[in-house]
Amino acid sequence: MAKILIVDDEESVRRVLSIQAKRMGHEPREAENGHEAWELIQAHHYDTVITDLKMPELDGLELLNLIRKNYPHIPVIMITAHGTIDTAVEAMKRGAFDYITKPFNQEEFLKTLERAILTSASMSKEFQRSRTFLRQEEKIIGSTEEMEKVYALIERVANSSSSVLITGETGTGKEVVVRLLHDKSDRRTSPLVTAHLSASPLDEQAEHLFGSEAKAGWLELADVGTIFLDEISALDLEVQAKLYETITSESFQRLTSKIPLRARIIAASDDNLLEKIEQGTFLKDLFYCLNVVPIYLPPLRERTQDIEPLVDHFLKIFCKKFTKTITRLDDEALFHLIQYPWPGNIRELENCMEYAVNIAEKPILTKNELPSHLFSAPLSLKQSWKTPVKDILKGRVENLEKNAIVEALKSSQGDILRASQKLGVPPSLLEAKVIALKIPTSH
Repeated sequence: MAKILIVDDEESVRRVLSIQAKRMGHEPREAENGHEAWELIQAHHYDTVITDLKMPELDGLELLNLIRKNYPHIPVIMITAHGTIDTAVEAMKRGAFDYITKPFNQEEFLKTLERAILTSASMSKEFQRSRTFLRQEEKIIGSTEEMEKVYALIERVANSSSSVLITGETGTGKEVVVRLLHDKSDRRTSPLVTAHLSASPLDEQAEHLFGSEAKAGWLELADVGTIFLDEISALDLEVQAKLYETITSESFQRLTSKIPLRARIIAASDDNLLEKIEQGTFLKDLFYCLNVVPIYLPPLRERTQDIEPLVDHFLKIFCKKFTKTITRLDDEALFHLIQYPWPGNIRELENCMEYAVNIAEKPILTKNELPSHLFSAPLSLKQSWKTPVKDILKGRVENLEKNAIVEALKSSQGDILRASQKLGVPPSLLEAKVIALKIPTSH
């Protein structure tokens, strides 16, 4: 059962849509204007919002902007009259999930609502309250070479028009990389349209992607911005072929019109697409079209030294949320986090930290505040089989050394002699450490 918020200044419209939602087994709630709706959204959880475009004071577009800025995981369906379809299309370019027109087509409404609810489930996993879990002050959290390479690649290709394929396990942060690529590009003021392919029925994928007589598709709505094809492996083979043709010809057909493809394409997949190609469920030609710029996000278990900075980041977030003062985890609790295999990756770590901070009563978290499932992972998955304790401790010491050296170099404007005096070590030793730890000396 999903919780639906229906916003319209006409009581009869709210009643009709509420009845339909109840028949589907969902729990609708009504608001007669944008202000009331916004107060409800801030106070309660909703899986989908359905709102009229034209309302006095706070209209549908303004409400959409507030939701997209503060609750980007909530799909918003716009209600429009036939005379304001252009405005509805503009709303979709700003991030609305879809629109329905008055008078309502019951079948169309039910299909749209069902897709929105399915999408809400996947969006709420990816767009957590801390969508920036890979970023902190415009820098990826983590000191591993792999993540530094990811960020450097994002910087280099953000302004390119080349297609990008992001791969990695669920929960590794693919949505965040998409947002970074878009925000750092010269397309940042144009739409970023997300195509939730896994929530789209196979027989409707082509219509949603390329458009129909009644509606523009995702590719057209993206205009000169970015189209994000989420879970590209969910595409039907026929639609894959049509997408390949669209990319190679840089245009696609909607009814009698030929529409140029002007958006940059970013695709993502949790699946191994090379295996899908071997199985005959993914087109090799499409893979190579999308994989012009490959970005692989490593799982958390392969970069355990990033766990500590991520924990610090989440501590700040959840201490603010729950108005608590927690300074750190003790060493035993941190050790358990490092040993755990993290099948849910960063998203799972975030959820664990939210739980721990929520129940904590003291300023230092111990293993007693960590979720119990962290201690029941199969032994075959434990990090201890791959990461000896001495290596974990060595990594922590190196991180502390690196942070101290970086701060000393910053305050000394990169002068090795002055930095060595601040640290109380010989300049030759500091130079050796700078080289060993790969620390840039220009600050």
